[in-house]
Amino acid sequence: MSAPAEFDRTRPPAPGKLRSFHFPPVQRATLASGLQVVLAENHTFPLATLDVVLPAGALSEPDGKRGVASLTSGLLESGAGPRDAAEIAERVDELGLVLETGNSWDTTLVGFTGLNSRLDAGMEVLADLVIRPAFPADEVERIRGERLASLTQRRADPGALADELVTHFMFPETHPFSRRMGGLASTLAAMTRQDVTDFHDAYYRPDGAWLFAAGDLTLDQVVRMAERHFAGWEGTVPAAPDPETRNRLEETTFLLADRPGSVQSEVRVGHIGVERNHPDYFAITVLNAILGGTFASRLNMNLRERLGYTYGVSSSFGMRRSPGTFHVSAAIQSEPTPHAVSEILRDMRDLQQDLVPREELENAQHYLAGVFPLGLQTTDGLSGKLSTLAVYGLPDDYFGSYRERLLAVTAEEVREAARRHLMPDRAAVVIVGDAGALRPGLEALNAGPVQIVDPADVLR
Repeated sequence: MSAPAEFDRTRPPAPGKLRSFHFPPVQRATLASGLQVVLAENHTFPLATLDVVLPAGALSEPDGKRGVASLTSGLLESGAGPRDAAEIAERVDELGLVLETGNSWDTTLVGFTGLNSRLDAGMEVLADLVIRPAFPADEVERIRGERLASLTQRRADPGALADELVTHFMFPETHPFSRRMGGLASTLAAMTRQDVTDFHDAYYRPDGAWLFAAGDLTLDQVVRMAERHFAGWEGTVPAAPDPETRNRLEETTFLLADRPGSVQSEVRVGHIGVERNHPDYFAITVLNAILGGTFASRLNMNLRERLGYTYGVSSSFGMRRSPGTFHVSAAIQSEPTPHAVSEILRDMRDLQQDLVPREELENAQHYLAGVFPLGLQTTDGLSGKLSTLAVYGLPDDYFGSYRERLLAVTAEEVREAARRHLMPDRAAVVIVGDAGALRPGLEALNAGPVQIVDPADVLR
């Protein structure tokens, strides 16, 4: 059957009507220990997520102990309370729980998702992991060895190496953010079980921590379970350091890590970003979607669709309590790499100079507004939103008006956000590729100095 004559295949379909969504009311309680309980009810299915979140992220690590936060959270399931690692795994499987541990620069998370009939038993396991981990010496050595081996493997991967190098050159050399969150070979090699237990003893404390609950349960249920299973847990989490954060480079600088004979370049263009609770957050989010945050973004349409240099290119802001990162990422054919870099910088500058056309702005806004509710379809996603509210000091009604605030961003606000928060003239341009072949073309751009860097020297 032929398509109707009036169907225009030269234009994509218009965005559909946004579906309504409801962010549940946020309920709160504080236990005598100082542990803050934050709940959002969702009774659609008999499921719930319970997450303990501690302000014990990588930023809290002592000098010389970089990587201890990640190592500590990675060891929690190695034995806790009366159970060893095998018994914890057996109990979690028996209860049908999905267990999660991990950390970011700002926090450490220990939590699980399960049927509401298994929540009380699940919280018993959760309390053991948070309060009573054993940190067996043999497991500390095994996990530490795995981390060191993984670090060596990452350094051999050009994409992972480019990620680590661009982060290093975004921030001052002594800033914690200038190195990989999981630690360096020098710090991991010297780390001991005592370092892990010291970090746990200092930072796994209730006063300053949160228990996030989302799903088919009530605040009274959560409080009763928490008071029983976390009884006797005491102490206050020390304040995390707040280092001064500024961009490292005063001019755009090209930093080449040599891989002779490489037919592809891993390209990263990066500089300092913004903190998560920045007042420009919504304008920055729309800006990034237009620049490189979606498949239809300017960078992807330019470098992939128009020029054919790459399978894909993206941009992102990594937001934290302190100003985080902004970077553009792409794997580019070696020969056109210099031109591709110049196009990335040009696309950044264009957004600082010109107003975004109305159709392009609205397409980005409708995409962001349309996908936002997808993150609320699971109890785990809903708990994550509660964590965002609490950790970054956002108001409880923040997500209720989230889409409306995205849709209210103007072209003028996008341009102003680009002028404030994009730095095409102060960026670290990291390229892992054939330095001998690339250097002449990069120097011909006259866009900044070109340096050859040895990862073994700068990532110690």
